[in-house]
Amino acid sequence: MCSCSCGASQSTGGLTLAQFDQPVSHQSEPSLLAIMQQMTQIMANLQADSSSGSSRPPAFKTPSMKAPECFDGTQPFKFRSFLQSCQLTFHNDPANFSQDRKMVLYATSFLIGRAAKWIEPYLSNLTNQDSNYLLNSWPLFESQLFTLFGDPNEVRKAEA
Repeated sequence: MCSCSCGASQSTGGLTLAQFDQPVSHQSEPSLLAIMQQMTQIMANLQADSSSGSSRPPAFKTPSMKAPECFDGTQPFKFRSFLQSCQLTFHNDPANFSQDRKMVLYATSFLIGRAAKWIEPYLSNLTNQDSNYLLNSWPLFESQLFTLFGDPNEVRKAEA
């Protein structure tokens, strides 16, 4: 028994403490050498894995946003809410809305009534890639939409 109160034996694995103080015999050298080689290989593998970038962090899933309410253009006070809802979606998922055209087409899909009638002629020319074309420019689309369907008093209220 050991001299402390834990009650453990002074021998470990059939060896006494006195035997641990003895130099390692030549018979155990091959097994120690094999263990050290295995440990060296394991360490090399770990370093290679960490430097190769094979351990990727878990993918982040963008939370889904509530779709904007459809906008028909008959109630100008709803314009700002519609626009902000679209912009929240764009900012929440920048990978999918990295181009103005994608933002415009997304917002267009929520236009109904008068607003949908207004955008129809532009939609018949989807192949137009000109950067000044309404469907290819979010700032132009937003400005036109506000001019036609936004609250005209909003500018006056902001200036006051």
